Amino acid sequence: MTVESRKGTAKAFFLPLAALFLTLSQALAEPHFIDLSKAANRGLAESFDEAFSGIKDLQEKNGLKDMPVGPQTFRGIPFQVIDPTKNQGRSFVVLKGRRKPDFPDGVSIPTGNLKTSYLYFLHTCRWGGTAQNITVAEYDIVYDDGQVTVIPLRVGVEFTNFFGADDTASSFLAWWHKYKNTEMGVNLFPWKNPRPDQVIQSILFKSRGNMPVPLLFAITASDKELPVSPDSPKPEKTFQTDTSEWIPFESSDASPVSTAIDMSFLLDAPAGKHGKVKVDGGKLVFEDGTPARFWGMKFNNKNDSIPGLVVSVAPVLLPIYGINLISFDPPSVNEVKPSLKDIVESNKAKGIYVELDCNDKWVISNGVCGDPAVVPKSIWVSGQVVQNGPMVKVQVPFNFDNKPMVLYPEQSFPGHLNQQRILGTPFLAAWFKGWPNEYLAESSLLMAAYGSFENWAGCLNIEPPSDNEGIKFSFFGSDHENEKEAKDQPVINQSPLDEQSPVAALAYLRGDIKEGRVYVLDKDGSPLKALAHKSGFQPENGKFKTDAGGLLKAKVNEKTKSFVSDTGQISWQGNVGVVKVESPRFQALIGFLSHRKFNNAYWAVETPNPFASLSVISLNKENISLSDHLLVTGVTRMENTGQIYNAAKTKLISPGMAPILVEPLSAKFVLYRPKADPKLKVRALDVNGQPIKTRVSAKWVKNSLVFSWIPSAFYLEIFK
Repeated sequence: MTVESRKGTAKAFFLPLAALFLTLSQALAEPHFIDLSKAANRGLAESFDEAFSGIKDLQEKNGLKDMPVGPQTFRGIPFQVIDPTKNQGRSFVVLKGRRKPDFPDGVSIPTGNLKTSYLYFLHTCRWGGTAQNITVAEYDIVYDDGQVTVIPLRVGVEFTNFFGADDTASSFLAWWHKYKNTEMGVNLFPWKNPRPDQVIQSILFKSRGNMPVPLLFAITASDKELPVSPDSPKPEKTFQTDTSEWIPFESSDASPVSTAIDMSFLLDAPAGKHGKVKVDGGKLVFEDGTPARFWGMKFNNKNDSIPGLVVSVAPVLLPIYGINLISFDPPSVNEVKPSLKDIVESNKAKGIYVELDCNDKWVISNGVCGDPAVVPKSIWVSGQVVQNGPMVKVQVPFNFDNKPMVLYPEQSFPGHLNQQRILGTPFLAAWFKGWPNEYLAESSLLMAAYGSFENWAGCLNIEPPSDNEGIKFSFFGSDHENEKEAKDQPVINQSPLDEQSPVAALAYLRGDIKEGRVYVLDKDGSPLKALAHKSGFQPENGKFKTDAGGLLKAKVNEKTKSFVSDTGQISWQGNVGVVKVESPRFQALIGFLSHRKFNNAYWAVETPNPFASLSVISLNKENISLSDHLLVTGVTRMENTGQIYNAAKTKLISPGMAPILVEPLSAKFVLYRPKADPKLKVRALDVNGQPIKTRVSAKWVKNSLVFSWIPSAFYLEIFK
């Protein structure tokens, strides 16, 4: 910012020394306060209401007498509010309005002939009950070349009424005051100067003479954009879920190995036994022709403990979740411990492949890219979608996205990922649905179904940071040891491996959902139609054609945001927020299921829970109707103890404390069978797949097995 003589006849070095220092300080200061002292015509203790009210404490009701004066910072922006005791009792500018016709139509505010990139106005109005499309006042920015830029002021846009003030789309509540049951405040309005290289001669503050009475308290100029703090001075209305009946998330000490949730049999150990992975059209195969498909986890390379975890923890736990691929970016230093070779070898023995950037000189120098257990990043096109993270150094309160995908299919993970896919090239889909979000349970089964339907070559769940400035992230499920040791520390169930991960891995790697028919995307195409098919963009010089038969079979209703896939196995009702996945060996219901009856040839389900993700999957090659070994899952909402949101549930006010609490699931299931089989039993399992003592109520009604979920269960196993 510079200060210049308007006619250019005076030079700085001709000025007296004191004036020179003043000029330099104005030129270099960041930010610069524009002087309103000569334009100010009202004091903070003067009430606007005395002629219309019999209230005794008019100054208190008016509220302005409590506004702080002098140098102040509102929402991170510095201002200079005039102290009326130093300016003949005047502190701010008031213009005329219908209720106050004696004030001036406008005032001219000299700027000291400055250049600036941004102006920040501290202002409000009284009697501001006008519509947002009505301009009630304006700032005329008068440049030295005679041009003028007009900034319109509308109630509810650039500022708000003094009483009931709040954030708007273009302004921010800067100062807030409460008197009895009355809330009042002043807004901050940032404005970017379209002509930052031109000298501003003055600012005209003008009223249009409507009902509102415009008030201006301060103007700050800055060469750089000043960040506005997201923290409002107005105390947020909060919401806290009633979790008095919820169940603590506590894992047992027993191992899940060899239980019904152990999916290690899906891994074909050792990794690389079928030779290197290679491209075969739009899919992957091994050198011996065996089809290759990967369900994996992407580790956060900012976590310093990852290399050690990948060697010690991953080979033990990941196979249980059906994970046969891990991806991470190793640090570009040769001193990393353990070595990259050790990482590959330790996971290779368990059937886990490692995705690496084989164009990285350090990786190549370690000689691991020739190992058939290594999948080079260049072999596929990667797509990624993230919601609420991964978050680094986040501080509460913080904003988050609480939208359920089931209500917004076009904005869902599959909806975003198919917009990143190129047909004819293997595609790796990576996603992260971060905490806090009430609807975390919708992710795993939905992504497994779409991974098969879209025939993605790989699906990666992204691992979050392990620690986040006082917020502890649990790694694999509940951080049970931390809960025991530190009850006063926040513990967040932020693991990418939720209780439905084993089922999701089985459904995807086994290919329980049929592959869809080709749909060639274009930029203006329907997102719903894209979700109803195997979708992607045409590659350069490609010759893919949309499958006409698939178009006929898919049913899309844009009005209700609903569709049935061209295979008939995925149906999505966006208007009510329900996704159904229906295949012979895998059935799932995801979304707002409360008090609705779901019924098909394989099962019937009914639950009073507002939101849930339910599934049944055959653990052998038989379909659900014939299988004698099945796993039933049910996931609802999870929160920390004492977790607090804002009223709209778009901001986390307090993360709460351990232990994590789980909303109890109540559900009735019916499995349809060709005939009754009294040898079939139903038992409840804990989070590690171990049987619990509580008995499951089950009975045969003709050829149907009828049973109910028990609140302490994490799974139900049906077996002989």
